[in-house]
Amino acid sequence: MGLFSFLTSSKPAYTDRVWRTADKALRGIITDAMLAITRKQVPVVLCFFEDEFTQITQFLTEKGVPAVALKNFKTEKQAGVVWFAPALAAQEFITAMANEPVTILFFGHYPLPSKENALLQKIQASIPAAPITFYSSFDEPAFKIFGGERLTRLLDNMGMKEDEAIEHRMVTASMKRAREKVESMVRNEIPATSEAEWFSKNNVKAK
Repeated sequence: MGLFSFLTSSKPAYTDRVWRTADKALRGIITDAMLAITRKQVPVVLCFFEDEFTQITQFLTEKGVPAVALKNFKTEKQAGVVWFAPALAAQEFITAMANEPVTILFFGHYPLPSKENALLQKIQASIPAAPITFYSSFDEPAFKIFGGERLTRLLDNMGMKEDEAIEHRMVTASMKRAREKVESMVRNEIPATSEAEWFSKNNVKAK
């Protein structure tokens, strides 16, 4: 249970869970993915940047998690495994699983909400019942730019534990506003292989 989960009064289209570090966020993803398997669900882990895909691959390998990368649509479906892929590469596979009990787990948000929302709309159109959760961390570039260190100190004072996540609609709303602010700063997006590189190339800084 997240630190603020008891405050939740309504669920948005997706849920945000935020940890202190990316490693803890990955642990949260895999824990929830394995729990989904025990519930006869199909966990699909998605990410937006190449370095995140590498992190996921290494983490799954190191932990010995049964997993299959969705390299193309011809990959045969298997029961009892965690599926993972770059977000845009998994759309056809997700569409084909419209009748499956899928649960979607994102490793981080995309900096531009318009692009992310376009993907979410496609997922929800194909699998309207699929729960969607984003797993983020305070050591991400976006949090560093928009006051993540101050929030971390606040949580320390409140007694947040190292392996505990924040999960509340106000956190989701705050993160959404920050990304909308980022989008207002970017005129012509320059692609990147990592979130840190993306912020650097697109010259996004705190104001």
